[in-house]
Amino acid sequence: MSAASPDIPALLAAAHTGQGLSALAPAACAHALGLDGLTLCLLNKSGLELVWYDPSHTAAVAFEDLEFTLGEGPTHDTVRTGEPVLVPDLHTVPEERWPALLPAARVGPPRAVHAVALNLGATRLGALTGHRAAPGPLTRTQMGQFLALAEGAVSILTHPEGINDMRSGQPLPLHRAVVHQATGALTVHLGVPLDQALIRLRAYAFMSNRPLHEVAHDVVHHRVDLDMPSP
Repeated sequence: MSAASPDIPALLAAAHTGQGLSALAPAACAHALGLDGLTLCLLNKSGLELVWYDPSHTAAVAFEDLEFTLGEGPTHDTVRTGEPVLVPDLHTVPEERWPALLPAARVGPPRAVHAVALNLGATRLGALTGHRAAPGPLTRTQMGQFLALAEGAVSILTHPEGINDMRSGQPLPLHRAVVHQATGALTVHLGVPLDQALIRLRAYAFMSNRPLHEVAHDVVHHRVDLDMPSP
C-alpha cells in the first residue's frame, strides 16, 4: 500500500503508543480492509455497547443499532459463539437465520457484513464488525488483516488507558448513553428490572418502526408513555 494508505499493522502501531483505542481511526482501518465502515462493540450488562466507529458512516452505525434493537445478527452471533460470522451478501441469507433483522436490513446498505469476536482466552470482550455496500467476501489477505485488527484491538482494550479518549483522558463516550438513561427511567416508572425495561424499550421501538435512540430520547424527555400500547 502507499504511504497515504497505511496497512493494519501500521495503524495498530500508532495506536499502541499509549494513546488507546481513540488513536485508531475507524475510517482508515476500513479503507485498509476494503470495507466502507467498521464498528467495535463491547459486551456489558445491557448487551453490546458501540464504542468505536466513524460517525460519518451512518449505514454501519444504523445497522449495529438495528442489531441491538432486535437482538440478532452477525455481531450478536460472533459474540455468542466466539467464531467469525462472514456474510458476503445479506440478500442471500435464509430468512429463518435472522427473521427479525433481515427484512429491515435489506432495505438499504450494507450488503456484506463480516464480524469477528474480541476474545481474551475464553472471555468474550465484544465484536469487531465490518460493513460494505457492495456484496462479496473478504480476500484471504483482507481476512488476515481483519483478524489482526481484532487481536490488536483486544491488546489495546486490555491496556489501562485502552478505552480512554486520548484528548480528554476520560472513557470513550457511549453511543447508547440515552438508551441506558431511558432504561433506568423505565425501571423506576414501571417498577421492573433493568433487563425487562430494556426489552420493553426495544419492543416499543420495533413495533412503532422507530430508531431505538429516538424512542429512548422521547422517554427521557417524557414525550412517550410506554404504559400505553405500542402503535
